[in-house]
Amino acid sequence: MSFRVFNGEVKNKATKIFGGVASGICDWDDIKYPHMLTLYKELFGNYWIEDEIRLTNDLKQYRDSLTEREKYVYNVLTGMLTSLDSVANRFNFTIGHTCTDPSVAAVIQIIGAFEGLHARSYQYLTSTMLNSEEKKQAFNAPKEIHILRERNNMIFDKIQDFIDNPTDFNKLYHALLANLVLEGVFFTGAFVYFNSLARSNRMIGSNNMVNLIKTDENFHSVFYGDVMKILMLENEQLNTKENYNNAINFIRFCVEKEKEWADYIFDGIDILSVSEYKDYIEYLSNVICRNAGLEEVYPDNKELKSQWIITYGTKGGNTKGDFFQTNVISYGHESGDGFDL
Repeated sequence: MSFRVFNGEVKNKATKIFGGVASGICDWDDIKYPHMLTLYKELFGNYWIEDEIRLTNDLKQYRDSLTEREKYVYNVLTGMLTSLDSVANRFNFTIGHTCTDPSVAAVIQIIGAFEGLHARSYQYLTSTMLNSEEKKQAFNAPKEIHILRERNNMIFDKIQDFIDNPTDFNKLYHALLANLVLEGVFFTGAFVYFNSLARSNRMIGSNNMVNLIKTDENFHSVFYGDVMKILMLENEQLNTKENYNNAINFIRFCVEKEKEWADYIFDGIDILSVSEYKDYIEYLSNVICRNAGLEEVYPDNKELKSQWIITYGTKGGNTKGDFFQTNVISYGHESGDGFDL
């Protein structure tokens, strides 16, 4: 699925987002899917820098107010999120390389850059709270905890399968689906732990960081859902019952593995109900299904039942806006000393 960086013999507007032709010139006034410009601008509008979020109070609370189990979960989740975003960063690099629509590729490039920022942000949390040995343990957790490794490999295998076979549109589709689960379920689900800490009036800075990341990931989920729908539109051979059933079954299987992971990681955590978390994960899976143009996997779980997640899991705090779309605050860059969210 190679492409030419410049082709003076064809039009600027791409014929297809993958496997098509285009001149290589990104003329935003002449693109096949005009809403890509809107997404491009919205992603740029979310720009922020991780070390402008103050963690002084978090460090004190981490040392004095968190139980040993709460510290363990904090450490493992930050290490896990770092590993997932590291893979997401590389995936975006690969998918952007194979994309033949310059406008879509431009959006992917921004998303890839933000995934790198997210990985740095989790590292900012661990570098602030942990000593070198503790940080090493946190970053090794995704390799050493079997149940976590098994869950992650379901995603990584699909992505690797596409990387090894970049001309196979069917493998591309399932890699995109895996990435959607990665961002919309595995990422967003893990953020709830930080929300629950904030609900107990602890680790507010960490939660602010996570909510900035969540805002980005929600845009990414919308974008890649659009990419999947466009891919199906442009490649009718993908529209098979087998392909559809495989996609639905994959999402359902990932959700069940996430529930198993929740039983393990949140055992002994009093501030977060595991049953409530599992309900939330089903809700998140329905969101990514809607983004990708699929029928909801859990049709009885259409509404977010845990309203406190809106209060503590939205950038800027409590809002009556749509949890997955509202940009509540305008992030501003400061010189340093007085900055806080």
